[in-house]
Order: sequence, then structure tokens, then C-alpha cells
Amino acid sequence: MKLLGQSLFSLCAVFAAVAVQAAPVVHTTDFINNAERTQFNGFESVPSDGTMYTGSGAYTEGGITVQQDSPAAFGIWVTYNPGGGEGNFAWYPNGGDNGYTTLSLSSGLDFGDVGFLIGSGNSTHSRAYFELWDDGALVLAGSVNHMTGFHYLGFEGGGFDTILLRDGVAGLSMTDGTHNALAIDSIEVRASQQVPEPASMALAALGLAGLGITRRKTQA
Repeated sequence: MKLLGQSLFSLCAVFAAVAVQAAPVVHTTDFINNAERTQFNGFESVPSDGTMYTGSGAYTEGGITVQQDSPAAFGIWVTYNPGGGEGNFAWYPNGGDNGYTTLSLSSGLDFGDVGFLIGSGNSTHSRAYFELWDDGALVLAGSVNHMTGFHYLGFEGGGFDTILLRDGVAGLSMTDGTHNALAIDSIEVRASQQVPEPASMALAALGLAGLGITRRKTQA
């Protein structure tokens, strides 16, 4: 019994150590080489009449899905470029909205390393806000300095399946319903090593502990 207790204690200690995952690292400069991209959404295949998105709801390209939480006042303006954008198309809720933009992978899997360009349709919006979620649990929330022209925002380390984005003045929350005018372009993803789910790690550790106990009984 003493050996069994020691094994279970060691198992709990190991599980507690491996179950904790470091928070994603926030980047404001590009940290993903183009050659390392495993998925990319530059909005270059977006259905449009030349200036406006003609689809409804979410748009997926390169396995990356983009969606507005609330309808934009005048639809999605796909040729909007406040400066520094790439290619011919981007994603901007024309006139703004009162929600936020959601990014996810169409596969439903967690992101690896991810980055994108963000800008604003409102020159008074000095902060860009983000929330990272995984299976309905908040992983990380914060904000960065924001400007009208496109600039970079990214997250390294994975461990989340949904990204919420919006902009505005200082002191806002993601869901307070105030004006959002975030533009986004060139979403890039780099695959990173996936960390096993805690439940899977626990089962594996229990199996190893069981093998150890069985071995000691056999030797006895």
C-alpha cells in the first residue's frame, strides 16, 4: 500500500506539472516567415461585386474562417485599405458595427502560431482588443496600441481555438456593444506542436503507474 500511495502521489505531481500550459506570447511584429505558413487567408478569393462582400455570414479561405459577431451597417467592404494592406482584398465592416470579428479554423482544431494585419476605419480608435478562447474557456485577453494603417498582431504558442478582435477607445470590453471599426488582412498560421489534452495525459500516466504496480507485484 505504501508503494501504491507513493506512485499515486508521484502521478498527481507529474499530472499537475504537465497539465499547465504557458500562455500564448503576444507579438506586434511579424514572427512567421512566409515559407513557414501552413494556412493563409488573404481574402483574395472573397466573392464580391468588386468592392463589397456578396456572401452571407462567415468567409473561409485557406482553412481560416472570419466572421462578424453583429452585422455591419453597410456590409463588408473588401477593398478597404487604410495603408499597409497586402493584395487586392481585406475585411472591413463598412461603417463599423457594435460587435467584434471572430477567427477560427474550419477544422475546429486549435491554432498553432498565428498572426495578421489589423487597421481601423476610425482614427480615434487607439486600442485593439483581443480575447483567445479554447473550448469555451478564456485563455488570454488584452489590448495593444492601435492605429488607422495596417499593423501586425500575432500570438505564439497555440492552445486556443477562437480569436475575438475589435478596436475602439481606451477602457472598453469585447462585448460592451460600443463602436467597432477593425479591419483585418493577411491571416497566417504556422503549425506548432500540439500539447496533449489533460485527460489524455492523465490516462497515459495512470497506465504507466499501473504497469509499475503490476511489475512490483510480479517481482514480489
